[in-house]
Amino acid sequence: MSQKHKAGVTLMEVMAVVAIMGILSGLGVAGLRSAVANARIKDAAYNVTAFMERAANDARRLNTPLCVKRDGENKLVIYKSVCTATQNAEKIDELKLDSPTKLINSTVASAKFKDAENKDLTNWYDNGADFTPRVGLSAAPSAGYYAVQYGGQGLYGAALKSKTKNSFEPMMKFDEGSWSKL
Repeated sequence: MSQKHKAGVTLMEVMAVVAIMGILSGLGVAGLRSAVANARIKDAAYNVTAFMERAANDARRLNTPLCVKRDGENKLVIYKSVCTATQNAEKIDELKLDSPTKLINSTVASAKFKDAENKDLTNWYDNGADFTPRVGLSAAPSAGYYAVQYGGQGLYGAALKSKTKNSFEPMMKFDEGSWSKL
């Protein structure tokens, strides 16, 4: 008697394929989450930088002092005033960061910047940044930064203004690595 082979797969073969697909999709989801987080922190750094440049341009265009001040964890506001007198000042514009990205203060060691003399630059988190019109120069403060963090992760972004540059620079940092320009 001859034995016929049936076409098909065994239960073990199906389980092996399902297990491999599960492992590959798990790796893909982790990679996708990381890519989304990286894109969001870069976006936040670019947005804060552009917002600060806008404040400098508006101060020159309006020929009046402006202040960019934090309003909560994830919003910056441009006031038509110096930062010490924003109580009843006119709001010109605002930037709201997408959650879970938030502004961070200088108590986060990962968000500190130093100048050429190794002194800490001002983090504008608490007191804001004053923009004063000056003939032929940017109205931006001479040095300082706003820093952002993506959720509770070690992903950081910043809009940095140093004394040696006449504009803001977007910066990014992963975990305990060093800051890099975007």
